[in-house]
Amino acid sequence: MAAAWLVATVGSAAAADAYGAPPTAEAYAASGFYLRGDAGLQIVGGGIGYQWNPMFRTDLRFDYGYNYHLGHDDNLDFGTATANAYIDIPLNSVIKPYVGGGVGYGFVNVDSGHDHDGLATALTGGITFDVSSIVAIDVGYRYRRLWGDFDLDEHQVTAGLRFKF
Repeated sequence: MAAAWLVATVGSAAAADAYGAPPTAEAYAASGFYLRGDAGLQIVGGGIGYQWNPMFRTDLRFDYGYNYHLGHDDNLDFGTATANAYIDIPLNSVIKPYVGGGVGYGFVNVDSGHDHDGLATALTGGITFDVSSIVAIDVGYRYRRLWGDFDLDEHQVTAGLRFKF
C-alpha cells in the first residue's frame, strides 16, 4: 500500500514541475504586449499594443474627444480608431522620447444632427517614463485629423499609463 501511494505522489509531483513557477513581472513585460490608457482636456483614449523591439512598437487605439463648443449652442464629439506605429528613441534611461503616426477611421457627431465620418490620421510625439518593468507613464502631444466632407483638426496634450503584460 505504501509503495502504491509513493508511486502515485511521485507522478503528481513530476506533473507540478512540468508547469513550473508562475511567470514573473519581468517575464510578462518581456512578452511585448501592453495596454494603454490616456486622458487630456476633453479627450480619453485607450488601446492595446505590442513592443517589437526596444525601438519599435505598434498599437490599435480608440480616442474620443467630447463637448467641443462650436458656438450657437452647438457641441461636437470626435472619435477615432487608428492603427499606429512608434519609434522609441533609446537613451539608456528610464525616460524615452518617441514619435509616431497612425491611420484609421474617424467620426464626428454634432448636436445639430450633422454627423460625418471618414479617414482619420494621427501624428504623435512625447516621452515615456518607466516606473517599473511593467508600468510606464506617457506624456505626449497628439494631432488628429478627419478627412472627408467635414475636415477637422485636433491638437491635444495627454497623459496616461502603459501596462506591459
